[in-house]
Amino acid sequence: MRTILKSNTISVLAAISLFVVTLACGRASTPTAVPNQVETMVASTLQALTPLASPTATTLPIMSISPTVIPTFSSNPTSIPPTSIPIASPLPTSQPPVGTQIVFPTGATYGVVEGTIQAGQNLPYYLKAAKGQPMIVFVSSANNDVTMSITAQDGTVLLPASQKTSNWQGILPGTQTYYFKLTGGASTEIFHLSVDIPARIQFAAGQNSIVINGKTVNGFIVSYAAYALGGQTFEALLNTSPNDAALTIWGFSDGQPYVRAQAGVTDFSMQLPSTQDYIIDVVPQGGRVIDYSLTVKIH
Repeated sequence: MRTILKSNTISVLAAISLFVVTLACGRASTPTAVPNQVETMVASTLQALTPLASPTATTLPIMSISPTVIPTFSSNPTSIPPTSIPIASPLPTSQPPVGTQIVFPTGATYGVVEGTIQAGQNLPYYLKAAKGQPMIVFVSSANNDVTMSITAQDGTVLLPASQKTSNWQGILPGTQTYYFKLTGGASTEIFHLSVDIPARIQFAAGQNSIVINGKTVNGFIVSYAAYALGGQTFEALLNTSPNDAALTIWGFSDGQPYVRAQAGVTDFSMQLPSTQDYIIDVVPQGGRVIDYSLTVKIH
């Protein structure tokens, strides 16, 4: 039985959040090798944040919802980053999805699946997502030998199976279904598959700031992507107590972390070093379910 995780998954999501901070894949269609030092960052992710003592169950059943498309905010963005991923000829629209749908609870930007995979077994999954959004995918297992491939509905190969890797990030080339195939390693083991599709922030015409009201659904991290130019000033204000939630902010292309939630930062400002997407993670303290208000300004 594959399930959406809660309490146990919070720590997995937190580790993945800082794991991807260091991935500098940019917008290329092929993955970037993971530096060894990333493993250290995974281990130190948000363990400094005290978990809540709770008798609640550690798993939730997979919810049956319509295919997921993560929304953008407002209209007329300052600019949208180009994608270097080529678009292939579309497949027939009558072709149904193959595999198990990766579910995003309503209002969440993370979809997480846990399951058991046998040695050499292939397990298919899929989801729908929108063009121009960042996507960050990571599969973990006890032996770190479960790998994956990613293919778009139009035939574009984002991650070939021959790479034998467990992670990928990039900008999605089209609004369509994306297929994931997990391949088992040397033995039967439990895996965790995480897909993060940050909601893209776009400002209304003539505006350089936006206020977003959200909720940490099921205690999951909520991610946003803001495209900005080098030299601009970036400001983010999370209207909540550091005891409830904090911010992690990192560059999507350079993989550079600019602030980590474990420092308890809710008010952040800096002059941006380069032109790229900047990922803003609202990280709930100990898996709390909280309502929050996030103000983002780029000028």
